[in-house]
Amino acid sequence: MERVAMPWSAGVVEAATASGWTTYVGTADAHGRPHVAVVAPGFADGTVWFATRASSKKCRNLRENPAVAFHWPIQGSEADGELAAWGTATVHDGDAERHRLWDARVLPYDLSGFFGSAENPDLVFVDVTLHRPRLQTQRGTRAWSAQRVDTP
Repeated sequence: MERVAMPWSAGVVEAATASGWTTYVGTADAHGRPHVAVVAPGFADGTVWFATRASSKKCRNLRENPAVAFHWPIQGSEADGELAAWGTATVHDGDAERHRLWDARVLPYDLSGFFGSAENPDLVFVDVTLHRPRLQTQRGTRAWSAQRVDTP
């Protein structure tokens, strides 16, 4: 399987987590109607993860259209600004996947407060392969480009 991974994983994680543990994610349905929601992402190997409910508007949109956009306001650092990133989402909703990802702790918070347990059939995990991030600060804009890597 070929995936697109970003060569700046450590930099994006540092920038994204500088102002807190939540961010905004934008999705759109099959007709292009937009939706914005707050998520609490986790980061692993160039991939952004978040959990949501299968019954949510964002999950319904992702099933129709996997394109996403993130926006992190960056505050309280040397270079206040914003981080924006675009990518492609994959919804993981099978029982085995749900339990595996719950146990792997891919997210930086206690999921039980929001979802109860991995037994919750409305819980889904979403991974996003980022393709195009942009960090804009008072010092200027830094755009990164994706590099192709082969992963199993």
